[in-house]
Amino acid sequence: MKKRILSILCAATMMLTLCACGNSGNESGSSSSEGKKLTKVTLGMTTWPTNELYHLAKEKGIFEQNGLDVNIQEFSSTTDSLSAFAGGKIDFCTAPSSETIAPYGEGGDFSVVLISDKSNGCEGLIAKSDIKKVEDLKGETIATQLYSVDHMFLLTLLDDAGMSDKDVNIVDMSIQNSGNAFIAGQCDAACVWDPYFSNAKNAGGTVLYSSEDNPNLITDTLVASSDMVNNNETAVNAIVKSFFEARKYWIDNPDDANTIMASKMGVDKEEFANEMKGLIIPDIEEELNLFKPADDYTYWAFTQNKIQKFMKDLGAINNEINCEKMLNDKFVKNYAESK
Repeated sequence: MKKRILSILCAATMMLTLCACGNSGNESGSSSSEGKKLTKVTLGMTTWPTNELYHLAKEKGIFEQNGLDVNIQEFSSTTDSLSAFAGGKIDFCTAPSSETIAPYGEGGDFSVVLISDKSNGCEGLIAKSDIKKVEDLKGETIATQLYSVDHMFLLTLLDDAGMSDKDVNIVDMSIQNSGNAFIAGQCDAACVWDPYFSNAKNAGGTVLYSSEDNPNLITDTLVASSDMVNNNETAVNAIVKSFFEARKYWIDNPDDANTIMASKMGVDKEEFANEMKGLIIPDIEEELNLFKPADDYTYWAFTQNKIQKFMKDLGAINNEINCEKMLNDKFVKNYAESK
């Protein structure tokens, strides 16, 4: 699976440097084929299965039906897309949840308006056969990529087991090399994503925990600039609505939808469909629950506040924030009420 690497330090630095810049605030409009006035907005995204739903919305005319002319700009990394977002070059940006923390703490002026997916078994912590639970990892060697999403995942699992990174020996390797090292018997455990997670399982590894056990730990978001949120609520409502309508089209027409999205992602349809199986794309009821305050992982801000603690301990961020302040549930609530 093509996954995102946490670029915490770079993202924070870029956001601090650029947050004073104005937003793109593109108020000029265009017209649909029916002469309907369309609002032009720019969406920045990286290659990721769920993000292809935005391409689907554009391809099937969903954006246009909802009054939007969306310019989709693709970036090779979240560092690049967040840099463009901070500089006011794009109005909306997709980002892994954990990558929103550092930029916001450094003065980023944006809101999380949508949680677009939850990991559902496409990554996890795997160990050699004589290790049966997370607590058994004390003193053992674990391979993962430092500052990656799965590094944060590992730290969360250790914390829940009453442990920390000081109780284990974490070896920094790329995710691919981590998976290969585990299969070769060069480490006791690995925290990796697919296909390396599946490869390790097939090689006889013991799954101590997968994201299927708690899909709320690893999520992705859509963030909107404060300019959009404060001055163009109609556009934010429209892009949120379009996402859910694209989701419905994908569910109702999987063959056509997967063909379109696989082509945009540069993989074959079967591979794309398989990658989507490792993700949960929330319906509106699930979405509202992620925005609903709770003292557990069902609440997005609770999870991110916990991840933030690990980032601070690692020296990856300077400023702690209340991640609840990033959330703006107005637009998902508006969509729910419109149904």
